[in-house]
Amino acid sequence: MKRLVQLSLLALVGTSAFGALAASAFHLEKHGAHAIELAPLMSVLEPEQRRQLHALFMSDRAHLDLLHEQLRQARWALITKLLSPEKTIDPTPEVTKLKEAQAALVDARVRFALEARKIMSTQQLARASELWARWRSLREQERALFEQVETSGAAQHGQGESSKAVSPVK
Repeated sequence: MKRLVQLSLLALVGTSAFGALAASAFHLEKHGAHAIELAPLMSVLEPEQRRQLHALFMSDRAHLDLLHEQLRQARWALITKLLSPEKTIDPTPEVTKLKEAQAALVDARVRFALEARKIMSTQQLARASELWARWRSLREQERALFEQVETSGAAQHGQGESSKAVSPVK
């Protein structure tokens, strides 16, 4: 049950990868986790295109920062409500605010991404798409390896427990 609550909270506060890619274009020092997601796009841009993308981002940075702050506050409000000691709660207002903040940020990110696409050639978009697909494939391989390690570790841990249970006490 605890794991389900943790996963639910994690899913609740997550954001889309493409939106993170677009909004984090020149804000990597604060959003380092998105640097990998941004790499395919940035790797295909010419220096002048990078400058154009930077200017585009900077023109809307204050608005994006405000949206990020609203999202952060909405997350904290919901988490605070969900973890309150009261037995019965109504998180509807907090959920509504979180959804509104997420939607506003997604809208802004998509607008930015569409503007960014305008400065890219079709060949650049194709190369970025190929790099993104390769990166996703590597991430899936990584996830599968971690699951394999977890499964193997759990099996070994289980064997150790059963052997302890049957070993004689001296």
